[in-house]
Amino acid sequence: MDLNISQKISENSGLGTITKSHSPFAQKPCPVDVSRVKDFLLQDLASKVLQKKFRVQFCLKRKIDKNNLVNVCFNESTSKAHYGNVIRCGSVWVCPVCAKKITEHRRTELKNINTMWKNGITLYVPEKVSKDFIGAPYHHAREVKGFTYLLTLTSPHYAYQSLSLLRERMTEAKELFFGGKKNSTLFQKQLGKIFHVTNLEVTYGQNGWHPHNHILIFSDKYLSIQEFTKVKMLLADHWANCLSKVGIRKLKGDEKYIACDLQDGTYAEQYVSKWGIESEMTKGHLKQGRESSITPFDLLRLSENDDPIFDKKPSDLFREFANAFKGARQLSFSRGLKRAFAIQDKDDDQVMSETLDEAIFLRDVEDYAFKLICKYKKRAEFLDLVTQDHLTGSSSADSLIDELSNLEHLNFENEVLPIMNTNSDALSRTSLPQKTTPWLSSKEFLWLEQVKKDNVTKTDIDESLLPLIAEHLAWLESERMVI
Repeated sequence: MDLNISQKISENSGLGTITKSHSPFAQKPCPVDVSRVKDFLLQDLASKVLQKKFRVQFCLKRKIDKNNLVNVCFNESTSKAHYGNVIRCGSVWVCPVCAKKITEHRRTELKNINTMWKNGITLYVPEKVSKDFIGAPYHHAREVKGFTYLLTLTSPHYAYQSLSLLRERMTEAKELFFGGKKNSTLFQKQLGKIFHVTNLEVTYGQNGWHPHNHILIFSDKYLSIQEFTKVKMLLADHWANCLSKVGIRKLKGDEKYIACDLQDGTYAEQYVSKWGIESEMTKGHLKQGRESSITPFDLLRLSENDDPIFDKKPSDLFREFANAFKGARQLSFSRGLKRAFAIQDKDDDQVMSETLDEAIFLRDVEDYAFKLICKYKKRAEFLDLVTQDHLTGSSSADSLIDELSNLEHLNFENEVLPIMNTNSDALSRTSLPQKTTPWLSSKEFLWLEQVKKDNVTKTDIDESLLPLIAEHLAWLESERMVI
């Protein structure tokens, strides 16, 4: 990777420009969850890049039940506050906020599975019976103290290839790889595979998109060095044939062992250091890329300035990724695995909609206040302040809302009201009442209605301010903030 790109990713990881541009009022000392601040800002950037085609646009910004207010609850086990009665998009691919919760849940699942498998587990296997057998099958117990192997699958890729095409071909090749009786013999008899978990991941580099799979193999067979080497060669040959059958060029020589790499489970400890194998499987797309690759969230961070990388804009690349991976499962468990380990099967939406344990209600947030919090990108800071208020008995959160209200009124006076003086039919500035809220008077609202209906000619108004007026009016109309 170009060193300049690595530096840009590092600089944009804090999204400093966004933070500065939306912090025009004094900051109060409070316990700041920096990670959550970055996640919310990155989520705002994702909604800006992707627009309304994706649910991230409304994630943690719109209410589920319009008849009730947004609320804040507090989880005593984590000492963190969170919003209630808000939509959660549940996207592990494009929403950094949802991705963290979902991948953490999957990581815990994998960690428990991995630990149980190594320590030993009882499997109940049905007896083979004849076709004429009538009745319920008999299961016998089988004690398994297993081994794990990490298999990585990839393919040749080039800068001119689209991500959707590459992903489609990889999916077809993987289905061939695991299907058929011959493959069953290779995986089950020689590798000893009982279950497997497949992770889907992608990075971007000088040679374009690089989709790949990490597959955790749960085996009941210990392989000697000779057996391991033999199986590794057989798998590499088999994967090369599968790639060739789906239209990807035939691999030569050592290319086969790059495209199909089998490692002992302990390899993950070297690869991801302290995080362990389960984190590599679930959180790979959340990490910042290494020198040779850029992760999707790296592309999103770079979209803030949107300087081209490898002759393409990061925002365009992130949109391509979002469309290609929409609806895809990040983690897939083989049939029977979760049942064997007594793990409840939950999809990503279910994980996001779960009520956090030990959560207690703290307060409601008025609609106009929540709109201001979202508009000025203070969702994370508001949660920190509510937490501080809960622990110390202060009222910092209400003070933040007051400051945002004053700021909104100040922006209105400085940017919208001066336009009224440019029109002879509009109200004079001196006749407008002084207020300490962001609300409009009914007369001011009627004037903006005239602007909206083009009753005020464009020659009377600075055209550069028309979008601002329209945005402000739409926001006020949506909340009916008129007195």
